[in-house]
Amino acid sequence: MKTFKEKIRDWWGIHGKLWTRRCIEYIVFAVLFSSVGAGIFVYFDLAPTKPISALYMLSALVQSQAAIVAIVVSLTLIAVQLTASTYSPRVIRIFRDNPDMWLLLVLYGSSIFYGLLILKTIKNGDLSQIPLLGCSLESHIFSAYLLGIFSFMMLFRYMLSIMDLLTAENIINQLATEITKAKLLETLKLAKTSEGVERRTVDDPIQPIVNIIHASIMKYDLETTRVGLKEATEQVIKIIVPDDEEKISGHFCKHLERVGRLAISREDEESTIEVIKNLANFGKSSAEKELEQATSKAVESLQVVERASAEKGLEDATREIVVSLREVGRAAAEKGLEDAAWNAAEFLEAVGKDAMEKGLEVAKVEVTESLYALGQIFMDKGLKTATARVVKALLAVRQIAEKVVASDLANLTRLNEEIVKTAIKTYESKLKEQDRDSFQKFMKIYKQKLEILRPKE
Repeated sequence: MKTFKEKIRDWWGIHGKLWTRRCIEYIVFAVLFSSVGAGIFVYFDLAPTKPISALYMLSALVQSQAAIVAIVVSLTLIAVQLTASTYSPRVIRIFRDNPDMWLLLVLYGSSIFYGLLILKTIKNGDLSQIPLLGCSLESHIFSAYLLGIFSFMMLFRYMLSIMDLLTAENIINQLATEITKAKLLETLKLAKTSEGVERRTVDDPIQPIVNIIHASIMKYDLETTRVGLKEATEQVIKIIVPDDEEKISGHFCKHLERVGRLAISREDEESTIEVIKNLANFGKSSAEKELEQATSKAVESLQVVERASAEKGLEDATREIVVSLREVGRAAAEKGLEDAAWNAAEFLEAVGKDAMEKGLEVAKVEVTESLYALGQIFMDKGLKTATARVVKALLAVRQIAEKVVASDLANLTRLNEEIVKTAIKTYESKLKEQDRDSFQKFMKIYKQKLEILRPKE
């Protein structure tokens, strides 16, 4: 269990910068306002005050401030309730940790109790001769006026801040800052607690953003969906490291898979494409950081989303998955991540087969083009196993366009004949008897294409 000091330290690590910035703003505004206010009071000679006038003025100031505080707090709580019901109950933490309301309450509370203290001290007579805390009562009355006016002015600053905070984008940005490596690992650890062991509440830092995304998809709010996916993905990319890449990537990609399936179930192709783009971004970024397990997990999740998309006949989403697999495979090859590159080729084959089964014409063309492009890249990077997997995938989806696939294989053969010929023999040895005739017809076309290319060498 974390100690109280550790909890405070973790909280300050996330929210400390915001609190520091707000405190500095209030101090700067207070100094500037006090200087200007003092100059105005001196210039117009407003300092001398009669006791009865001071009593009425301070009493009215204290009462108005108390009424303002009551109204502001009530409206803020209503806004919090409505926001929580619209997005997720967990967004209450954003308002709880936001410094604006607490600083405003401290400011108003200080002003109210300071005014009450002065009211208690005022008596009939010369105010300038009655001391309070070493200063004349006249100077304290002057300070109370300034503090009251300053607190009222800061109310406008508070209202602007709260209205800004109520936007979906800012709520998501605030929630994204709480996605840290420590919190994710703690979530995963607690989720795997065995039976019979005392459990604590698992507070997944990604879940609040996912809740907002789910609500946005249900309302067909594409912009909020896009922002939520982007912020969550970028934050996870920042914190993922080699030691825990498998755990973090698996947990994060599962969230995106669920979001993707929800969007697909509602036939919301635009939201589905956003999920695909973010999975691709996560896969490419992981590859660039040489995180092979995370890259492979992104590829696997793309296949999960693809299967659901193909079932619903979402051709644009399926095509986007093909493009994403090609880009992730390219990024993996650039860093020499052969297993991840192999997975990209394998899943492109699966996408091609689904596209043929569902009659997704554009996706079929993209599959063959992507496999050929990856084959060239894999050969260039010396990834022999991944290249052989590309050859097998091309052979498996050859019915999409036999002449095109045969031409692609012929071009790959020119780059590295040994790998291609070996892969073809291996594929042929595993063919079923009923498939051999069609394969032999294809091989004739392939050899013809190869013969046409050879004289040009």
